[in-house]
Amino acid sequence: MLQEAVHEEIKWLEERLEAKKKELATGGAEKPEKEMVREVIIDVSLGKTSMPIGGLLAVSDDTAQKAAYALKEKEHQQIVERLIGLAFAQGLAIAVKAANHLKNPHLLDEFHDALADKYYEKLLAARKLKA
Repeated sequence: MLQEAVHEEIKWLEERLEAKKKELATGGAEKPEKEMVREVIIDVSLGKTSMPIGGLLAVSDDTAQKAAYALKEKEHQQIVERLIGLAFAQGLAIAVKAANHLKNPHLLDEFHDALADKYYEKLLAARKLKA
C-alpha cells in the first residue's frame, strides 16, 4: 500500500513536471528538469500547488506537528534525512507539513533540495526522465 502511494506521488510529480515544462515553453524559457522538480516541491510547501486527495492523503496539522516535534532535538542533517524518510514512508504531504512546522528556513530549503534530488532519482529510475 505504501509503495502504491509513492508511485501515485511520482505520477503526480510527473504530471506537474510536464505542466511546468509547457508553462516554460510558452514563455520561451528552459530549466533543467531537476530544478523544475524542486520548484514543484516548493510550490507544494508554500501551498501554491494543491496535491490530489485520492492517492495523497490529506494530513492534519496535528499529525504534522507531532512529526515535527519528534524531529526538533535531532541534528540538522538527521532532520533532513528523517523528513525524506517520512515523505517516502507516509507521503509527501506529511513531510512537507512537518518541515513547515519546524519554522527553520535554512532547514526547509535544504529539505527541498534533498527531496527534489530523491524524487528526481525516482523519476529517472521509472525511466520517465532522461538525465
